[in-house]
Amino acid sequence: MKDPEFRKGRLGYIDGTPDPDRSPRIWFHAVSVGEVTGAVPTLVALMQKLPDAGFFLSAGTPQGVRFAREQVPKRVAVFPFPLDFPKCVSRAVAVVRPDLFVAFETEFWPNFYRRLALGNIPALLLNGRVSESSERFYSYFSPLLDPVFERFHRLAMRSGEDAERVVRIGAPPEKVLVLGSSKYEGLHQKARPERAEFWKNLLRLHGESPVIVGGSLRGSECFKIPRIFNELRKTSPDIVGIFAPRHLYNIPKMVRLLCDMKLGYDLLSDIEAGRKQRTAPVVLVDRIGVLFEIYSVGDLIFCGGTLESVGGHNILEPAAWGKTVFYGPYLKKVNHEHRILNSFGGSFPVADEEYLLAEWKKLIVKPDELENRGLHAAEALGTFRGVVNRQVELILEILLKRNAPGANPI
Repeated sequence: MKDPEFRKGRLGYIDGTPDPDRSPRIWFHAVSVGEVTGAVPTLVALMQKLPDAGFFLSAGTPQGVRFAREQVPKRVAVFPFPLDFPKCVSRAVAVVRPDLFVAFETEFWPNFYRRLALGNIPALLLNGRVSESSERFYSYFSPLLDPVFERFHRLAMRSGEDAERVVRIGAPPEKVLVLGSSKYEGLHQKARPERAEFWKNLLRLHGESPVIVGGSLRGSECFKIPRIFNELRKTSPDIVGIFAPRHLYNIPKMVRLLCDMKLGYDLLSDIEAGRKQRTAPVVLVDRIGVLFEIYSVGDLIFCGGTLESVGGHNILEPAAWGKTVFYGPYLKKVNHEHRILNSFGGSFPVADEEYLLAEWKKLIVKPDELENRGLHAAEALGTFRGVVNRQVELILEILLKRNAPGANPI
């Protein structure tokens, strides 16, 4: 925690919470960048329904806090989520004074939820997800989770599998429902053609050369995907590679690899700042928050965290641009999305990097097949629409019950 402001926020010291007289006061929490992506559409839609309410958004990582501030209106207070120590959570709750706490994805902090109980503050889980490994972990602490689950008005899970798992670790079945995930809501609207043109112009991609995009690369993927790209250059020397590691500390390692392979590269930050134009065959994305739009210029797209046993990242983002999606076998975090995407024929799951190279060698000369698969991917994404409206209705229902005379918020 090198960021002093983030460290201070983690201790529960929250500065600059606006509009102290606004009501009701709704605290949204998103773990990191991916969860912020899911929280923002619901938060913005709720702001339209409740223009006089106070809105707060916390995140558990510095990147999440920075990203959230870029995504929400200025009057939303954005701050780090407090560490789960009594004094830290008490400070934060005393400042925010929430009427409702809305968590995105699944984190159960005993001290935090105990403090909500003391204030008679209801909680709601949205985009709930429990992986197999998370179920095993939480099962060891089931007795500790009982009072946490008591605080929840509803646990709205992403899929039927997630609902079954959260019940097995102790959630009351009557509080659990399947509502889907808002993370993918609005991706079609975000995929604006003018932004695709912007990136084509900025990166000088107006030729016929295919473009490979490796997004959210983790661990060995930071090296495997550039090596595959280098192999493809033997038969397609004009291809362009755009590589975005999930964590920016991998950029220097990737630079060394590219130098060892004698592959020229440009840093996206240099191109954006006007310090140079893209001339090299590789662009390294050395900042957060642009990957979704960069997918728009890709022909062969790999989504990371899937050749490493991470469990996958957002494999539906390329589908918003009508792009075929390639990914590896480790899909525990995105298995629901994979099944839907694959059932529509919009994706290519691969067993390993050799398989990925073989598929790309075949398809790099078949743009029509890639385009057709991409249309199927976009069609699959359409099945995720409508979640935000259902989430907003659920929030309004809880607030209405809480404000009813003599009502119990739970």
